[in-house]
Amino acid sequence: MNMNKFLLRWGMVIGYVVLNSFGALIIKYKINAIGEVQLGSLKSFVNYFMELLKSPLIICGILSIFISAFVWMTALSRLQISLAYPVAVGLNFFVVVTVALIFLKEQLSVEKVIGIVLIFISIYLLTR
Repeated sequence: MNMNKFLLRWGMVIGYVVLNSFGALIIKYKINAIGEVQLGSLKSFVNYFMELLKSPLIICGILSIFISAFVWMTALSRLQISLAYPVAVGLNFFVVVTVALIFLKEQLSVEKVIGIVLIFISIYLLTR
């Protein structure tokens, strides 16, 4: 396989990871500011999501996740899913955990560190 095809294929996977992670993280950021979804009544549930949809950040996050689906489909048209999916999930997990630790002030446990290390070992083994 030539280098351009390699870069295009894996660039699509990385593009998917970046767009999907970005969307999830900015949605989580805004949800943290608003608070938990209230499940007491259908009206409070609907009002919560209507409030979220007024936010440009939420719209940006939804669009980012939507676009990531098309980038993912393009990547899958060029790669085996048995290789692309585990790599994408592992990278997505790593990006989300790292950014959540830095910007959302989430906690890092020993279990998360071990999980991240195992994911990278798995990615390494899959791509060999």
